[in-house]
Amino acid sequence: MCKFFSALGRGILNLLFFRKNRQKRALQNMIICIEEQAADDFLDILLKVMGLTFFVDKDFRRNIENFSARYVFQDKIGEVYVAAIFENNKLTVNSRKINDPTFTLIFRDGSSLVKFLLSPSPDILNALLNQEIDFFGNLNYINKFAYLAMRLKMMVTPA
Repeated sequence: MCKFFSALGRGILNLLFFRKNRQKRALQNMIICIEEQAADDFLDILLKVMGLTFFVDKDFRRNIENFSARYVFQDKIGEVYVAAIFENNKLTVNSRKINDPTFTLIFRDGSSLVKFLLSPSPDILNALLNQEIDFFGNLNYINKFAYLAMRLKMMVTPA
C-alpha cells in the first residue's frame, strides 16, 4: 500500500497543517503511488492532494482565482466516476453524479489517464486517435487541468 494512504490515515489535521517539507513528502508519495501503477486510485489521490495544496499554498491557489468549472472524470465501463468542482477558489471532490458538468473526460483505463495527465506535453489528438480518452465540452478545460496536475508534479520533483 502506498505511503500516501498511511499519511492520510494519520488524520486530516496532519495534512491541513502542512509545512512545506510535509507537503512535499506527501506529494512525493503521490508520485511513488503513480509509478507503482496504483492507477485506480490515481485520480482520487491527485484531486485530494490538489485540493489540499490549493488550501495551503497561495501561489498555487492563484491558478484558480475567479475560475469556476465542473469536471467529471469517468472510465468507459462506468466503474470510476469522480466530480471535481472548482468554485470560490476551492476544489471540491465527490463521487456523486452532478448536473451540467462543464467538461467530461472519459478514459479507457487508469494508465491511459495517468499517461495523458502527467505527460510533459499531453497529446490530445494522439490520445483521441488511440481511443485512450474521449471528452464532452471545451478542450481548454482539460488543458487547464493537465497544467495544474503537471504543476503539482513539478512541485515535488527535483530540479
